[in-house]
Amino acid sequence: MQTRSATKILLIEDDEDDYILLQKVLTKIPTGHYTLLWERSYASGLTAMLTSEHDICMLDYRLGAHTGIELLKTARNKGYNRPIILLTGANEGDIDILALQAGADDYIAKEQLQGELLHRIIRYAIERKKTEHEREILISQQIAAQELENKRNEFIGMVVHELKTPITSLKGYAQLLYKRCIRTGDEQTAQFASRMDTQITKLTALVDDFLDVTRLAEGKLQFVEDYFPFDTLINESVQEIQFINERQTIQQEGATNQTIWGDRARIGQVITNLLTNAMKYAPGTEQILVKVASDAHSVTLYVQDFGPGIPKNLQSKIFDPFYRIERNQQGSAPGLGLGLHIAAEIIKRQEGRIWVESEEGEGATFCFTLPIDREHRH
Repeated sequence: MQTRSATKILLIEDDEDDYILLQKVLTKIPTGHYTLLWERSYASGLTAMLTSEHDICMLDYRLGAHTGIELLKTARNKGYNRPIILLTGANEGDIDILALQAGADDYIAKEQLQGELLHRIIRYAIERKKTEHEREILISQQIAAQELENKRNEFIGMVVHELKTPITSLKGYAQLLYKRCIRTGDEQTAQFASRMDTQITKLTALVDDFLDVTRLAEGKLQFVEDYFPFDTLINESVQEIQFINERQTIQQEGATNQTIWGDRARIGQVITNLLTNAMKYAPGTEQILVKVASDAHSVTLYVQDFGPGIPKNLQSKIFDPFYRIERNQQGSAPGLGLGLHIAAEIIKRQEGRIWVESEEGEGATFCFTLPIDREHRH
């Protein structure tokens, strides 16, 4: 049979007779199990309140040159958050109201120190304070989360609107400069203009990610759906990424031979993200493996890299917005940690599933599966 732990009461009382009385009352309570800790003065009581382990504090209103209300206020101002019951005398007027206003959880006159009444007051004070703490924690967490979300969305909206127009202008000027340099035969400047255009394209992609995240949060990300051949989309995506990155070879295996229903452009965005991530996070490897499979109801894509892999404790976080795995020994890969979150949301809204399989040191395989024909499935 499990022994019930005792409720520890810190008593701050300068009268030993009252301490002995309280001890006797607590001992006679059949439904309670109490341990009484005793401090005699304002100073030692305050120290015990702030440093000792106990469940509830009972303090006398009269403590020599001080009052229990003074001690109560001082303790609360120093962050004391356990329940407090004030002990009052028979003729001390409105002390009960003042005690509650100062932060006491309850009060009891010494002449009313009867077992069951005291037991109820102690139990209720502890339970109320526990409920208060839980509610305060929940509210603070909700407020903090909402404030963070509001600030993030405000920041994203500001970035998108402030950067979109000048970036578009810069891209146009870079392309115009490139064409003029080609016509005049200035190959070196044309090369610089081409590199500028490439970097602006990367910046545009980052801004587009911000825009997608904003639309996802507001439920405004649009999908244009139709039937399309899944294998063709994969081949096009692989060829596009392979064209701009010759350091690694993308090897393809398998075919689904399936026409699926969905947003071709958005699903292509997911495939591109997985391919670029595989190259970005495994830069020292020579190969990326892309495999596909299908059954009567779904198609599945696997993008496997042979890089450092992802620790098990981080795998549940990588689809969170703004989350990035830092690899100090290799430097941080560029990006804002939005791509996988956007990819996961797209697959989710296409009624599919996305996940990662990885062992640290043995690479990572990102996978998603999509239903073949949602249009006629429901």
